[in-house]
Amino acid sequence: MTTGSEDDKSITLSFVRQPDEHVAIMRQAGRRFALRRPSNAQNATAWFVLSAIGVGAGLPVLFHLLRGYVFIPVFGLSSSIHEADMAIIWLVPTLIVYVLILVYSRWATRRRLATMQSRIRPDVTITVTANADGASWISTNTTIWLGWREIADISRRNGRIEFDLESFVTYIPASAFSNQGEQDAAFARILGFWRAAHPVQP
Repeated sequence: MTTGSEDDKSITLSFVRQPDEHVAIMRQAGRRFALRRPSNAQNATAWFVLSAIGVGAGLPVLFHLLRGYVFIPVFGLSSSIHEADMAIIWLVPTLIVYVLILVYSRWATRRRLATMQSRIRPDVTITVTANADGASWISTNTTIWLGWREIADISRRNGRIEFDLESFVTYIPASAFSNQGEQDAAFARILGFWRAAHPVQP
């Protein structure tokens, strides 16, 4: 529920933090922050290009070696077998390995997320107060205060109001509001506080 102070210079609301939503927001923020760093994006692109070149150049050599030292002498295949035929023979076990790796990767991701969620106490009530100086997030054991100049951006994503810092994000979920109109009004006031501390340069 959202409430305003008597002098209408602040806004206070509360919500119950849910571990699954909290972890999802942190993961999305991590990806977003990684894309903001040009060096990381360039490194990822460079590694992708180099990997593609390496695979393209390495596969013919690999199949040539397999043909000469494994398939013909060990398995007794005809010496007329071509590298292209070997690629087809090799395709099935390669696909099986790929599927196994994919299944394991998804299982490991789910397990990691479950571990992260288990470390976050559920049903913690957080009270958010925003005024002209900044915003605070207060729970039973934790207090976070952020001045508006510490916050790089405020936006709405997936129904939430998110506050981006350089390498951290905090948020107000949709559950803090009884309806869309209430969220719109709160977002407008919070954005007004933030913009007042970030005047547009001429």
